[in-house]
Amino acid sequence: MDEELKIEALYEYTQQQEQLFARLQPASELEESLARQIVVCGYKLEQLRNRLTKAWCQLNKVYEELKDPLS
Repeated sequence: MDEELKIEALYEYTQQQEQLFARLQPASELEESLARQIVVCGYKLEQLRNRLTKAWCQLNKVYEELKDPLS
């Protein structure tokens, strides 16, 4: 299962990189390197956003569970 997640994440990262390269059309190694860094940053940001969303949902669930006995 963990291996499937890694493959899926790699595929997603590759797709993002291809899309960005198609938009920016880097003309030099420096531009290509910058485009790669942008993709990495975007991918990491998306991962953080997903983790924060999951944590927020868990916190809301705990809050609701704690609120019910008090009612």
